[in-house]
Amino acid sequence: MPRVVKASGTLEKFDEEKLRRSLTGAGASAELAEKVVEHVSSRVYDGISTDELHGITLEALWRLRPRVAASYNLRRALMMLGPSGYPFEKYYASLLRAYGYRVETDVLLDGRCARHEVDVVAEKGERRLMVECKYHSRPGTKVDLQVALYVYARFLDLREYFTEAWLVTNTKFSEEAIRYARCVGLSLRGWKYPEKEGLERMIESKGLYPVTVIPSLDGEARVRLLKANIVLLRELIALKPEDVSAITGLPIERAARILDEARRIA
Repeated sequence: MPRVVKASGTLEKFDEEKLRRSLTGAGASAELAEKVVEHVSSRVYDGISTDELHGITLEALWRLRPRVAASYNLRRALMMLGPSGYPFEKYYASLLRAYGYRVETDVLLDGRCARHEVDVVAEKGERRLMVECKYHSRPGTKVDLQVALYVYARFLDLREYFTEAWLVTNTKFSEEAIRYARCVGLSLRGWKYPEKEGLERMIESKGLYPVTVIPSLDGEARVRLLKANIVLLRELIALKPEDVSAITGLPIERAARILDEARRIA
């Protein structure tokens, strides 16, 4: 059985059933999952990296079902909303807006003891949320107890403004952070957390993919789109190639190819 080299350098056996589950979890039918597993299995070799394995799988999915490919690639796409955390903040604000919240970003407020800059302020009805976003670009990174303590302390200083505090990440939370948050009433939102209500469900239910799900989006194009504040796929596909070219400085032919791929997903 071929072995896969994980990011940590450790080895694990290539598991067809694990791949099959991840594909069906991304929305692939049993038939599609089987086709992709067969294709990937024929190309796997001993010592293949997780990155190459992911790339082979994504290539096969993109050829057969672009929308499922976007879902399968979502976790990595969120990690590409960098290098700073600002695009992730803007992206999450856009998600909340799509769910009916009135949203402001980077809001300066004077607390009881200090001045604070809040990543996202969101309002709906009687609810007013203080949302702090913690972006990570590497898999396996978790938001720990210290971050939860810090966010809740800020909430206490700003309590006159807000009814709730949310701590949001594109990755996961440590068990200590989860235990503390439950105790004090701090809401956590991350990858597959809360169960069945995690970030991926919030995105999938409304099809609010980030532009970084586009498979061929190279580093230069990604950075230019994010710098132009084009974060959502639906924002991108509303534009014409000449608009994208003018906003980002990308050649119009490259802009047209990016838009074509984006529309295949949407």
